[in-house]
Amino acid sequence: MIAALVLIAGIAGPVLRVPPAILADGEVAGGDPQLVWPVGTTLSVEGDGGEIVVRADRPIDDRAINRFRDAAGDAIGDLRWNDDSLVLRPAAGRTLRWRHSDNRMTIGFTPGDDAPVAAVAQDATDLDPQLLTIEADVAAGYPGEGRRRAETLATQHPADRRVIRILADARSADGDAAGATRLYRRLGATDRTARRAAAFAPGAASASVTLRDGSDLSQIESAARVDVALTDRTTVGGGVRHIASTIGDDHRGSTVAEAGATVRVGDEARMQAVLAGALDSGVTGGGVRYAAGSAEGQWRAGLTLHQPDYSTREQAIDDGWLSRVSAGATYRIAPGLVGQVDVGGNRYGIAGEGGAVDTITLAGGLDYIRRRGGFAFGLTYRLEAEYVQRLRGQIDFATRENHTVQGLVSGAIGEAQLTGLAGWTVDRFGGDGPNASLGLALPIGTAWRVEGSGGISSVTRPGFAGQQMFARAGVTRGLGNGR
Repeated sequence: MIAALVLIAGIAGPVLRVPPAILADGEVAGGDPQLVWPVGTTLSVEGDGGEIVVRADRPIDDRAINRFRDAAGDAIGDLRWNDDSLVLRPAAGRTLRWRHSDNRMTIGFTPGDDAPVAAVAQDATDLDPQLLTIEADVAAGYPGEGRRRAETLATQHPADRRVIRILADARSADGDAAGATRLYRRLGATDRTARRAAAFAPGAASASVTLRDGSDLSQIESAARVDVALTDRTTVGGGVRHIASTIGDDHRGSTVAEAGATVRVGDEARMQAVLAGALDSGVTGGGVRYAAGSAEGQWRAGLTLHQPDYSTREQAIDDGWLSRVSAGATYRIAPGLVGQVDVGGNRYGIAGEGGAVDTITLAGGLDYIRRRGGFAFGLTYRLEAEYVQRLRGQIDFATRENHTVQGLVSGAIGEAQLTGLAGWTVDRFGGDGPNASLGLALPIGTAWRVEGSGGISSVTRPGFAGQQMFARAGVTRGLGNGR
């Protein structure tokens, strides 16, 4: 997808080549505010008084962005950027004017009641600036907005192949594999991006193994699942899990069958119904989950009742269940900064008994990630807490509040994506320790995907106190033939 969009961008507008000998001063001494890229940067600029798109072959420094924001203030309506794109729109009632000078852009904002600045005539059929804007939105982590812009553009230019292609790419980035595949087929696209979307549009089959080894409880969970798309908006699926638990000298195996259906009730909303039953104990439950929004802004809610659960030692031995009500949201504060929060009320129980433990859970965090070429570096903070409200019956349960800070590095080796995390966890109620993990995601051909991860954790969880080792391996096969 990116390669295709880069080809589009390559023919857009004048290109400025900045001699390395010219030094850049990011400070604004007076007059209109400036955006300054590093020395030697090549810039390409398109747009009009309502919006400009800047392409650069080097990332702009965060300090340059902050200086521009301080200087421009309320005149900025929207400012988004990543390593190679920047989109700027003025506040309501204002227009933009700009000029180039080496590796900097000087940008002025004209109030709406002033005389309008004469704009350079532009061919109405020149779509390059709008295509670049959509690409920049998606690359900066706003796939929902990119898709909406692409759909608007497609209604205005329904026969333009570039518009159809970027709409397909935007839908794929926003998680609509079926919608993207229809457009790829309309274009006759046979590149790898199109083939992979076609392979996963009909559904997928997966198998995985997960190991959790703590001081009180060790578990190996094996799972297999198949999800099939009945229509563009409806998917049904089912699977089976086997959980082998070890508590001291006691061993217990439990098998759970699951079924569910997911319906897209809008372009950005999904409703899911789930059912699960433990085959050996008869514990059966179900529920519903709802999610609305794209990656840049999503809220979610769920209600599940009497689901089979093996979180604690007592539940693993005597067959447990869990009921939960939850709500949460994720919001992209800036292109490199994402916040998340989830709250829930939980009731843990044992088969044949009433509720044993009532708790309130709180999970949240911030991710700050910056990309430099093919690598991403970041810092993450996580809060994972569970507060006991009522404790009765057999289950041994304690309040926990874990605070974790980790550094992140991620990069690609060929088509494999490697991600490493390392940091430290503090539990306010006792117990500190390290956290470290390494993950791999590798697409194979057009229809296969392999994932694996493992490491050490000091995040206290029900049944897993102190440091734990964990590992997971999984393989997924798209049900389509890639055409």
